Amino acid sequence: MPSASAPSVPRATVVVCTHNRSTLLATCLESLALQTLPPREFEIIVVDDGSTDATPAVCARFCRLPHLRVIRQPNAGLGAARERGWRAGTAPVVAFLDDDAEAPPAWLVLALARFDQNASGPFPPAALGGPTRARWEAPRPAWLDDSLAIWLTVWSPFSEYRESAEEHLFVGANMFFLRSALETVDGFNPALGRRGTSLLSHEESELWSRLQTAGFRAAYDPAIWIFHCVPADRLTPAWFRRRIYWEGISMARRVHGTRRPLTAIRMLLTALVERPVLSHLTHPARWGRSIAWQCHIAYQWGYARELLRGSPAKT
Repeated sequence: MPSASAPSVPRATVVVCTHNRSTLLATCLESLALQTLPPREFEIIVVDDGSTDATPAVCARFCRLPHLRVIRQPNAGLGAARERGWRAGTAPVVAFLDDDAEAPPAWLVLALARFDQNASGPFPPAALGGPTRARWEAPRPAWLDDSLAIWLTVWSPFSEYRESAEEHLFVGANMFFLRSALETVDGFNPALGRRGTSLLSHEESELWSRLQTAGFRAAYDPAIWIFHCVPADRLTPAWFRRRIYWEGISMARRVHGTRRPLTAIRMLLTALVERPVLSHLTHPARWGRSIAWQCHIAYQWGYARELLRGSPAKT
């Protein structure tokens, strides 16, 4: 039975969505078990999105935590899992932490303090983000500059606190929302987000576009940082080509939603006459050396292919 001093509703719901990453999940949950926020003040909801590995056993190891719940569902993708997770919670603030991330002990305390501080303003932000610091499994390659590292969710854009009604100030690995704002815009689009081996994305940026349209603001706090694992198998040009190919698919699905072959043809013709494209087309010797060029082509092909193939709109 909870003590008389325990709040009837926790202050924060932490949603961790996972699919076949049991070892990383254990590290993530351990970091939440070590939070300095009293356990009675937050709940953890793990959404097991159709895992076939040791994920249930890992979750069972943390059953000692009175604030942990596990929801199991067939593999429906990250957008659907995030949607299921936040709706299962009860707290006014909803945090999302990736299953391959680690939160330092003060993560929740600092985030809730920021929401409390913002609440006194005339237009308090509804979304809050913070930096993601890389935990490299292998040495970072010389060719992997900061413009490419963002695709690994290595993200620390500002050194100071920032608020905006225009900028997207959070990433999916480390983000917080007011539950009331999620309810207002009807949460995540379940048609977007990683599913199985696909790299479909944009469930959080599509959510932000709807929050923005509804008049909400976002904030960024450099103090609310996390570690994010960068696996060795992602440190190859092939992985980046595949990741950004899927970025093109994700953007087409987010922006257009339905089959538009004429749009795809116009986009490809326009791309052919852009100055950077013309420069590379006339210097084919560069193609094998320029990761940026390879990624540009991968993006354009993914975008066009999705428009030609057609994609589902949100139901």
